[in-house]
Amino acid sequence: MKQSESFSNKTLSLEVHDGTDDISIYWKGKSTEREPGIFLNPILSEALERGLKENKKIIMDFQQLEFMNSSTVTPVAKMLEKGKENKNKITIFYSRGKKWQELSFSALRVFETGDNNIIIIGN
Repeated sequence: MKQSESFSNKTLSLEVHDGTDDISIYWKGKSTEREPGIFLNPILSEALERGLKENKKIIMDFQQLEFMNSSTVTPVAKMLEKGKENKNKITIFYSRGKKWQELSFSALRVFETGDNNIIIIGN
């Protein structure tokens, strides 16, 4: 991955910024694909691997995302599950003001860890 890279699939775009201490993934647009994992899994897997290898925290920011269907929750949940197993440090930011985000991300709180390796924060 380069310092900063953009990935797009129809109405969804991810901007990945590889910083000194973290890898930030900014989600924008709408995720409406029936099988979003085809697009998302390679990007999320690479971030997990790089995070472990380079001891970087992964930040996923969904605050600017307009919509995410229930099919999109699966690749995100799988990433959190794998990150939990591998001891990745992952922080998710979402917008509490968007009802659909509050519902989706409050359900993902089951992945939060007592050691704060995985944190889900609503702003």
